[in-house]
Amino acid sequence: MRLLIWCLLSGDLSTTNVAIGLAVALALPMGRSRHVPLRQLLSQLLASLVAIPVAYGEAFTLLFLGSRLQGRVEPSPVRAHGSALLTFLEVFRITLTPLTIALGVERDGRAYRVHRMARPEGKPWA
Repeated sequence: MRLLIWCLLSGDLSTTNVAIGLAVALALPMGRSRHVPLRQLLSQLLASLVAIPVAYGEAFTLLFLGSRLQGRVEPSPVRAHGSALLTFLEVFRITLTPLTIALGVERDGRAYRVHRMARPEGKPWA
């Protein structure tokens, strides 16, 4: 997973870059985590993959309608509990799209505070 993230961040799949990424991945200490249920992991991975085309759509929206969008903070329910990997994938999915960013977790731990850019309520696009 660390090597995949390295390659995604660097955008380079050359032998040298993969070797550097592998060295970095092995040098970082391994975290101790609980067993991750396969169903939840696959669900979060699928949601992250679906977020990629959504991110492209939102990028075009931001490009063409950016001045008409308005920001607001709203809660987004936490779906992944008990694993740092699942939490990372969920926050990654939220933050991947250009119109949303995770600001933190509500005090009760049941929802993320998400800043979302959207059309103002009741206003037409034109």
